Amino acid sequence: MTKRTGLLLFLITSWVGLGCPAQTIVPGTPGFCTDKTEKLYCLLPVLFDEANPNPFTPITSAFATQLTQLPLASPASGIIYTIDPRIAIPVRSGQETYGPVLTERGDTIGEYKLFVAFTYQRFTFSSLDGISLNKIPVVFNVCSITGQCSPIGTTNQLTLNVNQYAFFGTFGLTNRIDVSMAAPINSVTESASSTSCAPCNGPIDYSNPSNPIQYVFKPASLSGQRVGLGDIVFRVKGQVFKGSKYKLALGTDFRAPTGDELDLLGSGAHGVRPFVAFSRGGTVSPHINVAYQWNGSSILGSQTAGTQGKLADDFFYSAGADAALGSKITVAVDFLGDYVSNQFRLKSVMTTTQPGTTVPDVAVVTGDFLTAKGSVGLKYNPVANLLVTGNVLFRLDHNGLRNNPVPLVGVSYTF
Repeated sequence: MTKRTGLLLFLITSWVGLGCPAQTIVPGTPGFCTDKTEKLYCLLPVLFDEANPNPFTPITSAFATQLTQLPLASPASGIIYTIDPRIAIPVRSGQETYGPVLTERGDTIGEYKLFVAFTYQRFTFSSLDGISLNKIPVVFNVCSITGQCSPIGTTNQLTLNVNQYAFFGTFGLTNRIDVSMAAPINSVTESASSTSCAPCNGPIDYSNPSNPIQYVFKPASLSGQRVGLGDIVFRVKGQVFKGSKYKLALGTDFRAPTGDELDLLGSGAHGVRPFVAFSRGGTVSPHINVAYQWNGSSILGSQTAGTQGKLADDFFYSAGADAALGSKITVAVDFLGDYVSNQFRLKSVMTTTQPGTTVPDVAVVTGDFLTAKGSVGLKYNPVANLLVTGNVLFRLDHNGLRNNPVPLVGVSYTF
């Protein structure tokens, strides 16, 4: 058998028997990650000798989907300008709030105005489809290079964190058309470890006197960190209706796969996201957003290492309101939901490892699901056109890849 920098599973003697779980490990078999062991994408496959199919695909696929949902700071959610017909030049509008944080309203920034911003967010993830990332049970089918196989149960822990530093810029081409760009710098940390499950501690003798089998499980762990450019997002937004109170805008985001998907810095796929934003002005300003995200194919969307698979598409919707607390402070509250279609998911099952013994396991399935998030933020205007922003995004369900509360801090300025 061949030792790897990861999980060491081996057969001491050969024996053919027992039904085979879905995830198969053949130690020493060359795979896609053989010469890419330094890549974060390969951390889990290397740890488990590139089990095929990979039971952790839903995690990397769901994480890739998260990378397609970079929240683009809303330039109209701040200090905006309108044309004063008396002097025919842009002047700061008399809007009563500074708008939402992660969603849009129907305003645009104003002709020839420039908006620049910086935000920091920290993402930590706790579970996938209700299964804790600290305790993922997986039964692997361990095979010798001659094809003799036997199952072994494991309990696995995965830690996945992202620190995101994003730079934004928006320019008003006209009083009703804005163009924007968002460039994130992502710092991704991933670690994984594995131990044997209680009913499966080895070595184990399957009581075949003429040809007994034993296998040994040795706990192992791997970790890595990468920092680099994520996927850049370009936006075009146009205001199609402007009343005294009500505003309606249409726009489209275009995502370029500029982040290295093998280091989990980007999604590895192009994306297009048209959206609609409707809002009403006032001391309390409600707003509604609807959007649909089309994603292309990526190596992160396939269950087989090194092959391409389509990332899940998403239908987004949000509703909320921002309220002025005097002339300097705005509080924003939002509900954000999305419907994810055709996404890899994990399902809890029980698997037989030896006669009379069943242990927890997971199966990879494909399905649709809804997610729900809440957002509470604050904007403060200390001086001139400077805004300081704070926000917390939190999950309201356990579907898909669930993040812990996500803090955001940012600053922006309109020239």
